[in-house]
Amino acid sequence: MNIIIVSDTMAKPRVLTLRQVILFQALLIAGIGLILSLFILPQADGKHHGVKAFIPAALNLVSPHTQEHIDALAIQLGELQARMMRLDATSERLSGMAGISPSATQDVQPEAEPGRGGPEVRAYGLDAGQLQDKISELLFEMERKQDQLSAIEAFMMQQTLQKNAFPNGHPVNSAYNSSSYGWRLDPFSGRMAFHEGLDFTAVVGTPIYAAAGGIVTTAEQTPDYGKIVKIDHGAGFETRYAHASELLVKVGERVEKGQMIAKVGTTGRSTGAHLHFEVRLNGAPLDPRKYLLN
Repeated sequence: MNIIIVSDTMAKPRVLTLRQVILFQALLIAGIGLILSLFILPQADGKHHGVKAFIPAALNLVSPHTQEHIDALAIQLGELQARMMRLDATSERLSGMAGISPSATQDVQPEAEPGRGGPEVRAYGLDAGQLQDKISELLFEMERKQDQLSAIEAFMMQQTLQKNAFPNGHPVNSAYNSSSYGWRLDPFSGRMAFHEGLDFTAVVGTPIYAAAGGIVTTAEQTPDYGKIVKIDHGAGFETRYAHASELLVKVGERVEKGQMIAKVGTTGRSTGAHLHFEVRLNGAPLDPRKYLLN
């Protein structure tokens, strides 16, 4: 069967064979199907457009055992080893400073790259699995070292706080009567009485300093102590500063060691200008001479 096509623009009729007609119909159906698929089927994300969209997913994976991957792991391992050496040096130095390690401290800057070298003898390469195992071991060891450094830091901080809270600072720049703590003749009654502190003779207005850091629990005037400041230093320690002419702190205020808290006076049960200074532990009076620094 033949099909004859006649057109005004053609000089003569064109005859199509049956085979050409079937091929034309197939192409027409395929074109229509392609157009419909563009509107009906979901489109891929923009990141998959282009030539890469036609590459199978398996071909896009980079083998973890390539030399480039192994070299990268080796560099990472070297960097971790260097950091581990710095952590060791820092741990050794801090342990010596804290007094919790008998080993001598080393003058090593933890930020500096540790020196390494020497001839390469019987060297061999590691595969990716071996490198990853060593990296995991180093990461675990670094975490352990970090915990150790945190413990040392906490210990040193505790030591610093205890040192600041220990009442061993002189409360006033003057000498004290070394026989004033203990049993003595009361200056008012003439009877034997126990004196629970030290008396520092000084002129009115002389600055009074906190013997240690702590919290002000009392800042008031009483009949016996006159104007008095009490400071709680923690761990049961308390210091008292009595007979002041002026109080410079308030209850609840945080004071630091050596901070000016009052001025010498002669208020309360006093025969003259001086500071009455007490150190107490859990309420019981202690001899301040055993705590004051020379």
